[in-house]
Amino acid sequence: MDVALKLLLLAALTLLASAQTPIDYKDLSTTLQEHIDKALEEGNRKFGGRHHVALDSFVTPAVTRQSILNVNVFLKVTTCMKTRSYKHRPECNTQKRSTPKINCLVCKMKNGTELVHCARKIDILHGEHKEIRDNCDVTRIGVSSLMAQTMPDDYRKQVGCLGCI
Repeated sequence: MDVALKLLLLAALTLLASAQTPIDYKDLSTTLQEHIDKALEEGNRKFGGRHHVALDSFVTPAVTRQSILNVNVFLKVTTCMKTRSYKHRPECNTQKRSTPKINCLVCKMKNGTELVHCARKIDILHGEHKEIRDNCDVTRIGVSSLMAQTMPDDYRKQVGCLGCI
């Protein structure tokens, strides 16, 4: 039992570490780059001062489908000076000392409009800005599919229904 628990813990830590590894911007899809550019523009506007804000890593895996949009990334203030362009600059990768990580979220809201919101990572961890970010549509893929059917007031498995519970 101890071995299984240790393996499960190791798998969870590996997954957590892989979700926060640095990103190679040029390897991302054009659609994902467009949404990350929106986060970079907002991050530069709010936190950059005279320095460029750059992409650091994903907070969670990005979802960029027509009906669902959720891109959550960490940004960092770099040692590079700001230019007119807010877009990704591969030469700007060194984080400026004594600057916080920035958590930026680009999502589709429940009313169909797009939200671009950036805040310090520590503020997000302490629950600040929750009222803003809770406006994101958190629809999950497959929620309304046949595979997720349940019968109201009847918890028995339904015969002939693939995946009904």
